[in-house]
Amino acid sequence: MRSILLTWDIEEYDAPEDFGAPRKNDGGLSRGGVMWEEWLGIAEQWNAPATTFVTARLAENFPALLDKTRFSGCEIASHGWTHEKGADLQLKESRDKLGSLAGYPIQGFRSPRLRELPMAQIHEAGYVYDASSNPAFVPGRYCRWGQKRLPHRNGNLWEVPASVLPLIRFPLFWASFHLLPFPLYQAACRIVLATDGLLSLYFHPWELSDLAEPELPQWLRRRSKTQRVERMRKLVSWLGKMGTFRTIADYLAGTRVTRP
Repeated sequence: MRSILLTWDIEEYDAPEDFGAPRKNDGGLSRGGVMWEEWLGIAEQWNAPATTFVTARLAENFPALLDKTRFSGCEIASHGWTHEKGADLQLKESRDKLGSLAGYPIQGFRSPRLRELPMAQIHEAGYVYDASSNPAFVPGRYCRWGQKRLPHRNGNLWEVPASVLPLIRFPLFWASFHLLPFPLYQAACRIVLATDGLLSLYFHPWELSDLAEPELPQWLRRRSKTQRVERMRKLVSWLGKMGTFRTIADYLAGTRVTRP
């Protein structure tokens, strides 16, 4: 069975800061809540269970949206306490807060901007898996060609990397989705599914919202909100024909043997 791990990072809206925009007065908290609510309205039409990595700060301020996300069939996982650059992620505190709000123990963690942390710290905070690896070269961010490409055990912790093409390690993360022509992105996903039987992708709700900040790159703003939403709808619809949508926790529960 081919598995699709569709994941979303739900966070304060501070993405423009990565491209030189000034920091918002509330760190993007209120706008992040609006974008989260918009995304829920869009995603409810897809019937595609996903894993949502939510910052505890956002969830604490918008508990009704966390409830709605959970009731939609999504897995709630931790994205740290806040998305602010360099902030203390409060691994255990964020897990405890999200677990209290969601009503069940939180298993997964993904660090903001895929910041690298010692695996021992993540395990000690009580997590079962970490999904912070994108084993590729992303100019200006990181070079992680040496990291394993498929889910595997790292001591007491599962690592669940984002999908990249075999050999050349081209990443299929959110930026590639917006940069590549749609048929080419589909072809890359098809190759990974045929090779691995698994496709792990990650996106953000803000990608499907109005993007007015001039600092954001043209390749991201060149399509209207309506066009970006329709493009994502087409992708999710197509992926549903290629495999089965599963949350990460559900996928790992049935995993016994891993490949390097």
